[in-house]
Amino acid sequence: MEFGIVLGLAVSMLLGADEAKNDTAPNGIAFQGAWQLSSGEADGKVLSETQLKGGKLVFKDGRYTVTLPNIGTVTGTQKLGATQELRTIDITDESGSHQGKTCLGIYELNGDEFRAVFASPGGARPSKFETKPESGQWMHVWKRIQE
Repeated sequence: MEFGIVLGLAVSMLLGADEAKNDTAPNGIAFQGAWQLSSGEADGKVLSETQLKGGKLVFKDGRYTVTLPNIGTVTGTQKLGATQELRTIDITDESGSHQGKTCLGIYELNGDEFRAVFASPGGARPSKFETKPESGQWMHVWKRIQE
């Protein structure tokens, strides 16, 4: 579950002020900057305030840095895409307990709020913005912050 929190943080950094609200072209410009974890869930359970506190994601030039007090800092890369129905995101950690592994996800960008759901490494890409018990999936909601 800690890995899910880290990846969720990374995804949140994808939002940015330069992309039009609800823009369908996944160019990554809108994700540039810093984000704070505001809510989330993993395996069907809401994340606690302790799990959310201090969660920060920084996204720059296709790379992310996620820092969590109970995990530390994890870096990685992301790839954006889209299907007819969903915007897709694939993240690969370059450090941490899942170094070199890729997680498949979906995301939504709505102004200064970004939400994403990921599967654990090797899992099928989620199709809804929810998680279920023992699914290995996690969802994070991020809010843009000024640095």
